[in-house]
Amino acid sequence: MPNSPGLTAIVTVGDEILSGHTQDTNSSLLARHAFAAGRPVAHIEVVADHAAAIVAAIRRAIDDPEITRIAVCGGIGPTPDDRTFAAVAEALGRPLELNPIAYANIEALAIRMHAAGWIEQPVVSEANRRCAMVPVGATVLVNRRGMAPPLAIDLGDDRWLFVLPGIPREFSAIVEEELIPQYFGGGAVPVVREVHYRSVPESEMSAPMLVLAREFPDVTVGSYPHVEQRDLVIRLKGQEASRVDAAVARLRSLRSDA
Repeated sequence: MPNSPGLTAIVTVGDEILSGHTQDTNSSLLARHAFAAGRPVAHIEVVADHAAAIVAAIRRAIDDPEITRIAVCGGIGPTPDDRTFAAVAEALGRPLELNPIAYANIEALAIRMHAAGWIEQPVVSEANRRCAMVPVGATVLVNRRGMAPPLAIDLGDDRWLFVLPGIPREFSAIVEEELIPQYFGGGAVPVVREVHYRSVPESEMSAPMLVLAREFPDVTVGSYPHVEQRDLVIRLKGQEASRVDAAVARLRSLRSDA
């Protein structure tokens, strides 16, 4: 991908997602923001709460030269099944260390929780201290909605790995307030156009889409039926507005009933 700012990979950690007990809304939210920032997601991988699986997924993303942003989501809480920090450290060949910023944030939250009557003592428990053990060299990001410290790790050559909590309210705030503004700039934001067809069977768009594929190889064309609304959406995207608009005009010449 010459002159491309690169793609994003998402590694979601969680037995509860693989078992179907929890829906993965985090990946779709980050994918939407990454696409809008011009660093679209190349793939989303969901792995179990097992260190080996997490390590392997991280290394696969790192080994792909087109991936410049890697987000590892979930598994950074205080319980024994939260194994993501240790797995990230292993994948990167770095030791864990007690991060003073992460610890100070956890300590401040413990004091506030004690003042509110939620915990008996204004001290950091051994379990919560585990949350402050992060890979060496990590930058701790702000998590104003929780205790687990999100991380940004510089991999060099404008490549970054992020470790984010899986709790959706924490995840969404960190993505929107920290990740996208600070680390996803400089992307090649795509141009997207939509053409809507009413009560047109999706199969009838196969021939026009093949024509577009031949004539506009730089424009991606997808078909998305909304059966209940009897609405067929043809979505076209590319990097040059003139090319996308030309593809739209060509589509309308092939199917004038939009």
